[in-house]
Amino acid sequence: MNPAVFEIGKFARLTVIWLSIIFGAVWAACWAVGVFAPALINASGMPTETASLASEVLRALVPVVAVAVFIPINAMFMVLCERRALALFTVRKGPNRVGPDGLLQTAADAVKLLFKEDITPHGADAVMFTAAPIIFFAPSIIGVLPLLAAASGNHELFRSVNLPTGIFYVLAIASIPVVGIVMGGWASNNKYSLVGALRSAAQAISYEIPLVLSIVAVCLMAGTLDVVKIADQQKDSLLSWNIFGGGALLPYVNLVVAGLQGNNEQVQAIMQHFQAQPLGPFAAVLMVVCCIIFFGIYITGACAEVNRIPFDLPEAESELVSGYNTEYSGIKFAIFFLAEFTNLFVVCSIASIMFLGGGHAPLPGLEQGFTEMLGGILKQLPGSKEIFSPGWLINSLVNPSTVSQAFWIILKTYSLVIFAILIRATLPRFRIDQLMAFGWKRLIPLSLILLIALTYLRELV
Repeated sequence: MNPAVFEIGKFARLTVIWLSIIFGAVWAACWAVGVFAPALINASGMPTETASLASEVLRALVPVVAVAVFIPINAMFMVLCERRALALFTVRKGPNRVGPDGLLQTAADAVKLLFKEDITPHGADAVMFTAAPIIFFAPSIIGVLPLLAAASGNHELFRSVNLPTGIFYVLAIASIPVVGIVMGGWASNNKYSLVGALRSAAQAISYEIPLVLSIVAVCLMAGTLDVVKIADQQKDSLLSWNIFGGGALLPYVNLVVAGLQGNNEQVQAIMQHFQAQPLGPFAAVLMVVCCIIFFGIYITGACAEVNRIPFDLPEAESELVSGYNTEYSGIKFAIFFLAEFTNLFVVCSIASIMFLGGGHAPLPGLEQGFTEMLGGILKQLPGSKEIFSPGWLINSLVNPSTVSQAFWIILKTYSLVIFAILIRATLPRFRIDQLMAFGWKRLIPLSLILLIALTYLRELV
């Protein structure tokens, strides 16, 4: 067998095993807290009001439990995924000693970091030095909550975090981590750490503007800030995805389909609309171009926001030793490390939901077919509505629609993660002056021009 194919197969097997562990553990924890425990309380003979209150409290805790279980396991997988993917891209083997095919390498690394000595440098501000990694990490936990509703298809256990202004909340929380970086760099009493922290602040200010403008463009087309509604508007058709102009091309496709089907009434209705808007087809194509460029701008700004190569100037080893976290060790360094990979996952999740249709399948009928197939399998199992019976357990654990949505959002998000790793393996680091010039002289003006163009084009479609 070709060695490259063999290594790709091992990487794919490792990915499937880790993702099964991650999302199996998350869903089992959510089910235990949000479904099984309330059912147990209701069956215990407790007074109705008390049992209802306890059940509501447990259901409200489900999103927090999901994030608390997901973040550490996912970060361990993403570290291993990056190391193995980088090895694959650069024709190396990568970590393959600890566990089968290196499956447990990052678990061993995590244990090592937790037991390392925690050192506070002489002359450092101890309080701020300790608080910095916490402030850097905390937004990763609370900022991802509204995305759970969109990722799960607005499942009843996550409806409590479905905010009407969900994406605004996520973007507001995402601006906090840079405060932790600046605090850590200043409190370390180290010139390299301080320079890295100041670079991070300048970089965040520069690239957050085009990133936010790209999200504003999607919200403009969707007419809402609710991430669930934005994802649902991209359902059932590849052409209704925001990256393809938010449905701008869909009426023209419907005209062709109606013509092929011989539906003269629908053809005449659409043609009357086209006569009122003669520039519609041209504007629709331009909208698609604008949206694809906005997607590229978002990916670029997201890499800069989470300090990924080629925008990792705050951590430039060749210039700043390790940047803002030079003086950190032990569990504090582990928290910084954990937050960086969590932030990468969060920005890829936002891209999947806002631009790529979230948990909806890319082709019409694919999602419905998958859901019906899984539902048919469940119907073949011995069922019972009696609480705590095997049938009740299976049906409460497996929801075909939720499984389908989870599958697609996982596929899209981790594909973007792999793409970010590929960028790291491919591109060199910018100089600081090139980074700032690229942000202020190119991305920001381009984003503003595209947003204005999209606003006018939208009226012509």
